[in-house]
Amino acid sequence: MISLTRKAALNIGETQYFTGKPCVKNHIANRRAKTGECMECRAKFLVDWRAKNPKKVKQHNDTQYANHAKKLSARSRNHYAKNAEELRLKKQEYQRNNLHIYAKNGAKRKAAKIQRTPSWLTEIDFERIGNEYKLAALLTKVTGSSWHVDHIVPLQGKIVSGLHVPSNLRVLPAKENISKSNSF
Repeated sequence: MISLTRKAALNIGETQYFTGKPCVKNHIANRRAKTGECMECRAKFLVDWRAKNPKKVKQHNDTQYANHAKKLSARSRNHYAKNAEELRLKKQEYQRNNLHIYAKNGAKRKAAKIQRTPSWLTEIDFERIGNEYKLAALLTKVTGSSWHVDHIVPLQGKIVSGLHVPSNLRVLPAKENISKSNSF
């Protein structure tokens, strides 16, 4: 790295500069052009400050997210659109390397569905449930985009848990269902 003075860094519009000399705590690192502060000292200070002020950190993060949610969402969609194939391959590789996680989660989901299927359901109710899944499959085939059967009141919600009954089911585009997650 090229050595610069703070003044030279500020003149050319740099946010950091490197002198090659140690700071007061003996770090040889970049420094902030605005303040002259060592970046390693700054990083340690921020780690300590965040540990001492978790409420302020959460409030700041929530505010930032609220202010930039649309921008972040658009950035995420654009990134996915540009890198869809690469991301799909990474996900497949992850799944192959972590089959035990997917098996565990699948078994948990299946158990939750069984546990939340009441014994008082009739054959007609089971037929109606089956029809929802058939409709989702048909819409997937016809439209070419994925459709899911959604539990309106989620089976494993944090606040409330619903039942696996016909009146709690609806067919949604996969994107909507995935974004809904376990929320009510």
